[in-house]
Amino acid sequence: MNHRSRQQNLGTQHLIRTGAALATAGLLVALTRALRPAPLPRHLPPEHREPGRRIPFDGLGNLRDLGGYQTTDGRTVRWGVLYRSDHLGRLSARDLRRLRHLELAVLVDFRSNAEKAAAPNRLPRGHGIKVVELPLFDDANDAMGVGLRARIERGDLTGLDAAALLIDANQRLATEFTPAYRQFVAELLAAKGAPVLFHCTAGKDRTGFAAAIVLRLLGVPEEVIVADYLRSKAYSLAARRRDLLLLRLFKGHELTALVRALLGVEEAYLQAAFDAIDREYSSFAAYARDGLGLSEADIRRLRDQLLEESSRAQS
Repeated sequence: MNHRSRQQNLGTQHLIRTGAALATAGLLVALTRALRPAPLPRHLPPEHREPGRRIPFDGLGNLRDLGGYQTTDGRTVRWGVLYRSDHLGRLSARDLRRLRHLELAVLVDFRSNAEKAAAPNRLPRGHGIKVVELPLFDDANDAMGVGLRARIERGDLTGLDAAALLIDANQRLATEFTPAYRQFVAELLAAKGAPVLFHCTAGKDRTGFAAAIVLRLLGVPEEVIVADYLRSKAYSLAARRRDLLLLRLFKGHELTALVRALLGVEEAYLQAAFDAIDREYSSFAAYARDGLGLSEADIRRLRDQLLEESSRAQS
């Protein structure tokens, strides 16, 4: 091999090594970006917060920040203080690290004791979060509790109407379970504007009603509250797409259709809760006063803690 050939060969080897190094560096950058969690909504520029409202976690399909909603008095719900979610029993190690970034002061769990036993929440070691358990539908014979799950597992669909079940459940949330929601709102007041996360299993019914009453207390228009409530439909179904596919393969279309309906939300469900409030208390204002035990001063204090001027929200 002559001198020129040796030089060409060395040059080719150098180019190969340089290309491999660049490719490796590019792969590492891409991997780092993939592993780096998306910024929380409160850390995003104002114009990107709404698209980032749903916070991606490996083990959560319906975690959302309730910030940014405008109220009738011209203020805006603060970002990073109210989070609604599905249960935290499937959190990955990366999720646990990210959960710390929410800087939660309080976590409210609306699940029944059976649900918690089946899927205990995973929280970071030494977290310091105040955990408040307010179990709803906790009776073993409750139509929305363990009994329903057992019927589905047996394939016993006789007389099961998902819409009727969920309408009835939402009416009960607004009446039978008012003491639990009274305590929930009291916890929000006691937190003094520190971040609170509240959840049930799917994060759509018990949690959806909780979000709705808080937003109404804050003065968010009802059409905005309904829109937030309905977001759960897509998120809940997407999080369980694989489960629904397996259910259809092994249990058939009829059972899958029922479970799919139970995983959804409809405007009629939330409206049933609001109608129950009007029947029981005559108005939402009376429900807040007599059901939730809130004075006008309490409501003002809650708003001062959780709202901000719109100009600050956009800064």
